[in-house]
Amino acid sequence: MSDIVGYVVDSVVLLAVAFYFRYSFKVPGAKFFLLFLVICFYIGFVNDNSIVETFLYLRYLIFTFLLYNQLYKTPLSVKQWGQLLKLLAVMVLLQGLGSAFNVFVLQQRVEGYVGLMSSLGGTTATAFPILISVLVSVYFLYKPKMTKVDWLWCLLLLLGVFLVGYSSGKRGIYFYIPIYMLLSFLLAAKHLVIYSFFKKKILNASLVLILLFPLFIYGIQNSRGFSYNLDGSESASQTIGTAITYAENYEEATDQYGRTIGRSNTTWRILNYSLLKTSSFFFGEGYGAMKSDSVQRTLGFRYGIVGFTRDLVSGGWFLMLGTIYLFYFIIMKNKSYITKGTKVLRTLLMLVFIGVHGFYSSDFVVSLKLTVFLAPIAALINSPYQAHILKHIVNNKKLAF
Repeated sequence: MSDIVGYVVDSVVLLAVAFYFRYSFKVPGAKFFLLFLVICFYIGFVNDNSIVETFLYLRYLIFTFLLYNQLYKTPLSVKQWGQLLKLLAVMVLLQGLGSAFNVFVLQQRVEGYVGLMSSLGGTTATAFPILISVLVSVYFLYKPKMTKVDWLWCLLLLLGVFLVGYSSGKRGIYFYIPIYMLLSFLLAAKHLVIYSFFKKKILNASLVLILLFPLFIYGIQNSRGFSYNLDGSESASQTIGTAITYAENYEEATDQYGRTIGRSNTTWRILNYSLLKTSSFFFGEGYGAMKSDSVQRTLGFRYGIVGFTRDLVSGGWFLMLGTIYLFYFIIMKNKSYITKGTKVLRTLLMLVFIGVHGFYSSDFVVSLKLTVFLAPIAALINSPYQAHILKHIVNNKKLAF
């Protein structure tokens, strides 16, 4: 029944988009997108997938580009963009509140409960915090003067996404979020070091990290998997070391039948299979084949599918590379006002996509939970129709872009 409801909602969204939408070939990737769809439907035809099956597989990728296309070519005022960004921030806070309700009121930590978002799996509870923590980090670093309201918003957003990951029992947040926040700092530092406020940023960031470190350790000690080898008496370094060891073993794990269940070994197995079998290289095994028991036995995996291997199994190398290329157009193709800050943000967003899609999950292409945030931000920093917003931000020194 839940699948039927989801299909009905998707159909309504598609009809609404079709009614209000005006396609523009001026948007980077627009022509490639249409060619890509033609080839994807041909792949479905070769694999005996119906038009409906092909659309269902591609629908969130289609929705993402159409949303980006529309935001890219529709000029919005400073006030409208402010309202849209506030709406996105409130949406993040709501996920944090939903997670807090699950943890403190219901006293439940269920992997499939991701804030207030429905989810068939818990990977969104890692991918979502990664994306939001990067956006918050960039805002913090490039904001010349943080007001009390700015501090409150940033801390609430970070706390909210941590609760999203914690309530779902996700382990990835303890690795990915620190890595991406460090990348944010390193990429921004070379531009911000000339500003007098940057030293204060370093001090403030250090204080926040010191204050949040006990929360970080507590999360590891109370996460399924990590906590199995911990008794609570370990030091912080021992706790982190145990978590790293567990992660390494998990990545290389297999079940009793020799099928891979870690992301790393599953990825290598699927890559090898796709390169050895010509039909799999060009056309995959068919849309939806990834969930087939016979396909899983043939390829030798049970778990560990990430974004690009999902496409490899389903449609082959063109589908896989075409999807990555489409996101490259969305994130990296800039036709707008050129600033050092937006260049850093663009690079970080691409690294988030590569990290999640290439090494963790298919969240960017199986729902709109990430791309509903990615598409507006990408349109804001890339579209010439929104260049006046960036100029307003720079001229009024709202951000040190």
